[in-house]
Amino acid sequence: MSSNFLNNENALIQQIASGDEQAFGVFFSYYYPQLFSLVRRFSLNDEDVREALQETFLQVWLQRDQLAEIRQMRGWLLRIASRQCRAILRKNLLTLRSESMVYEDVFAEGQSITPAEPTTVAEIMKLVRDAVQQMPDQRRRIYQLSREEGLKPSEIATHLSLSVNTVKNTLVTALKQIRQHLANAGYPLPWVLLYLIFSSRM
Repeated sequence: MSSNFLNNENALIQQIASGDEQAFGVFFSYYYPQLFSLVRRFSLNDEDVREALQETFLQVWLQRDQLAEIRQMRGWLLRIASRQCRAILRKNLLTLRSESMVYEDVFAEGQSITPAEPTTVAEIMKLVRDAVQQMPDQRRRIYQLSREEGLKPSEIATHLSLSVNTVKNTLVTALKQIRQHLANAGYPLPWVLLYLIFSSRM
């Protein structure tokens, strides 16, 4: 896949710029494993690494019309991912500080840790919260147990006395509702990105 991907990357980027979700899925499948390995040097746990990459690929999609101008795609992605990792590290350190715990400042003087397009990302996350609040009670509860409490479908099924298939189907329906809510607000995110952000435990 590697050499074939590189030979067709320019065409793929043009397709992504036009909103092609399948092309974005190929792009994601190629770069996600590489970035995951590289950003682990920040000594983050896997959950924090996934959070950093969620934000990274969200930025890729939101800035897809600019992708054709980028000459070193891997380096550009790594810079975004590194910035997100530094933001998470700082957030973690601030949490430790607020709890009066000993911490060590790992940031070099002058480093920028402001995430790209923070207003846009914040708006999307607000829309997601709005969509969740509009869900029927059982759907919202299942979504929250999965996403916010980290329970697996089998654990949710046991907790709510439901079948595993019911839980899985409900989570899929929840994602569809979130996606439609985002699309109505002008943020038509591709399925692969929604799956990464909102259903990593499905």
